[in-house]
Amino acid sequence: MHGLMPRRTAVPAKRLLALGIGLVLCFCAVCAAILREMAQKDYQHAREASTNLVASIASEIDRNIELYDLSLQAVADGVKLPEINSISPELRQVVLFDRAATAKDLGSILVLNPAGDVMLDSTTAVPRQANFAKHDFFRVHTRATMGLYISPPWVTPEGEYLISLSRRITNSDGSFAGVVAGSMRLSYFHNLFRKLNFGPSDSMALFNTDGAMLMRAPFDITKIGQSIKESQALKQFPARRSGSYVTKSVVDHVSRLYVFQQVGNHPLLIAEGLAIDGIYADWWQQFWLIGTLVAALGGFSIVLMFYLLAAVKRRAAAEDRLAHLASTDALTGLANRRRLDDTLDAEWRRGMRAKSPVSLLMIDVDHFKIFNDTYGHQAGDAVLATVGRCIATSTKRVTDLGARYGGEEFSVLLPGIGKAGALEVAEQIRTRLTAERGSDPQLPTISVGLACLVPDDERTSRDLIKAADLALYEAKREGRDRVVVGPIGWDKSGKRRVA
Repeated sequence: MHGLMPRRTAVPAKRLLALGIGLVLCFCAVCAAILREMAQKDYQHAREASTNLVASIASEIDRNIELYDLSLQAVADGVKLPEINSISPELRQVVLFDRAATAKDLGSILVLNPAGDVMLDSTTAVPRQANFAKHDFFRVHTRATMGLYISPPWVTPEGEYLISLSRRITNSDGSFAGVVAGSMRLSYFHNLFRKLNFGPSDSMALFNTDGAMLMRAPFDITKIGQSIKESQALKQFPARRSGSYVTKSVVDHVSRLYVFQQVGNHPLLIAEGLAIDGIYADWWQQFWLIGTLVAALGGFSIVLMFYLLAAVKRRAAAEDRLAHLASTDALTGLANRRRLDDTLDAEWRRGMRAKSPVSLLMIDVDHFKIFNDTYGHQAGDAVLATVGRCIATSTKRVTDLGARYGGEEFSVLLPGIGKAGALEVAEQIRTRLTAERGSDPQLPTISVGLACLVPDDERTSRDLIKAADLALYEAKREGRDRVVVGPIGWDKSGKRRVA
């Protein structure tokens, strides 16, 4: 039966739920964007700090190598002076070798003849007997004219790790005249790196452009001389003399941010590796703190939202119940007069648009006043409830509407049904009531007036009610307990006529 009111709050409740979830997601998105920006700033700050540190260390190493190289160049130029061999050995030592050659972590400077024999030694006026013809720093100068050569690390018989710095001595005609060579202890780089503060998984490495490791922090003697030709820094050099990248170390396989730079114009590269976990250590703490707070606030918001939705639904249900009670007859459970009028107007407009018929039954309980006076109001109410039940069970479609019109009078609205269908419903109601009278012979009968109209611009829903009323009046005139189909009209003389 057309007796259920639509839930007007269904769509607003869904919108409220969508709005709440959208706000929570937006809040999470904002926090995620802030956390992402914080992570990017930590990364950028770490890269900038590492770049500055690498540049500072590279400058320090370059300055010391340059000073030592100046000493080598002075010796290479000095041994070519004609008078150098005519002065005393003590004076020659002073002229050729400055105090830079005796600095800490720097080895002696040797002057080698074209055969590789030691001719001069910065540490003594009487040179030792040694030959270095087989050393790479000597052989490289015999093959080509080049500037300062820095050798891979090598170990002395005493177990000391050194690198050689050497220059070619050239005659005036360009021929090979020997080599001036010095050495630098790797302990210099070890002491330099040891002064720096690194994270637990951070590293710093100094290596030549051939990939030979000269020094690494944290220090591991087994890594000295190790080849790291697969390093990304060597792959980018010499196209890039400095830069940064993120990769796993070829030494210990730890993911790091590497910042590298060439040491001056020398064939040396220095690279600092900052462990990715270390870079984001503080960020992860902030992430878990902020994430926990956001999750807690989001969860609280969602719980609060569901409580609010439940309250809205309870209020909507209460409003629906109140609306149902306001439009329902309490005694019979059918719609009341107000609900009938509103529904009839709506169905009349719909029928006008669709050009479909609208049928209306007007039902009246026969001799109800006499029955009510004879058996009392409670019995009369029971009769009205029985009639309402017969109407409710006979109107099956959701568009059908049974209503108590007033007193002992009822109405049944049947949209989209013609006279034949409406007559069938009316007879079903009478049949059900007749079945009820089988167990209670005192139960009154009913009279039914039926009207069916197709809405148009010339008539209104009031005309349908009037036609059904006329048919009901005719049913009463013809003896009651029957159905009369209208519309019925009356001529000026007062005689009945069919419209």
